[in-house]
Amino acid sequence: KLGAGAFGDVVRAWDMALDREVALKLLREGPRRPAEAITREGQLLARVSHPSVMAIYGAQELDGGVGIWGEFLKGRTLARLVRDDGPLSADEALVVSESICRALAAVHRAGLLHRDVKAQNVMRERGGRIVLMDFGLGQHLDEIRDDRPLDLAGTPMYLAPELFAGGRPSIQSDLYALGVLMFHLVTGAYPVTATRLSEISAAHSARRSLKLQGLRPELPTAFVQIVERALHPDPALRFVSE
Repeated sequence: KLGAGAFGDVVRAWDMALDREVALKLLREGPRRPAEAITREGQLLARVSHPSVMAIYGAQELDGGVGIWGEFLKGRTLARLVRDDGPLSADEALVVSESICRALAAVHRAGLLHRDVKAQNVMRERGGRIVLMDFGLGQHLDEIRDDRPLDLAGTPMYLAPELFAGGRPSIQSDLYALGVLMFHLVTGAYPVTATRLSEISAAHSARRSLKLQGLRPELPTAFVQIVERALHPDPALRFVSE
């Protein structure tokens, strides 16, 4: 067993057909997450082929559960890395972020949004490769319409301000989450932190957030400007692409 979540477990397994070690995500079907939605995660990931995106080998429904399996990554998540070793330097954070940008560019070119970019969903392998994982909240760009019910899904600290105000997920909301991740990599903190969604929403409405330069005044100005633009409250003033 490698990990556990609200919907299932991730285990180290052996794919007998491919004769290789894999990471197998065993997910339980439920009213909020039917089998088709779970299998779709595997289909979404299979559409993206990039060295910095976790490769998926298969997905199958069996006995009321669904398994999605892919490459077995040996390393640590960025969340574990920061927790164990402390914040990264600006140079280290830029190298990591560049790989994530390339991964997100591949995801967006495939017509998808990730919607859950965060330190827990990025792995640094022992050899240094950075890999974006977990498309459980992924969505086709052409499925996002104003007439659909709002779905405030994702990790609260990484959610863009417009999502709390009823806006739709977009490439710019993925890039906001990347800005939060960059902020976290060099500080171990988050721009907006609270225990409840309502508190985070209120902080965004009042434009209350921690400033990167206040936490790490020695950071290069150019690095701070990149993070601040990615975190801009107005999605139109963020970066247009990766």
